[in-house]
Amino acid sequence: MYTQKKAIDNTHIVRERDRQRNRELTAVLFLGAPIGLFLLLFTWQNLEVIRLGREATRLQKDLKQVEAEHKALQAELDRLTSFDAVEKKAGTLGFATTDSKSIVIVEGAGSRAQGTGEPAGPGVPQ
Repeated sequence: MYTQKKAIDNTHIVRERDRQRNRELTAVLFLGAPIGLFLLLFTWQNLEVIRLGREATRLQKDLKQVEAEHKALQAELDRLTSFDAVEKKAGTLGFATTDSKSIVIVEGAGSRAQGTGEPAGPGVPQ
């Protein structure tokens, strides 16, 4: 009634390679790799377009800001170099208007001073 189980020895059994399965796997790899590569490049291209669009928008904002700053600085320069502003600043520094007879006009490097006939002063060529 009692039976003893005999141990099964499978050491001689060798599993054969499934050639059909290997062919299918190779076909999937050869067809799937180009498709996967295409999808990867397509995604990278779209991400690059988005990144460049953001950068272009940022650069346009920077350009508008720099143009506005340039316009403000140009207005400030025009205001500070206007004749009235220069005249007022010269008055606060102690400069006075000169007599038209004491003005010396120098024409070129070798010409003589015109006007009163007096020396033009130190450092001014005669």
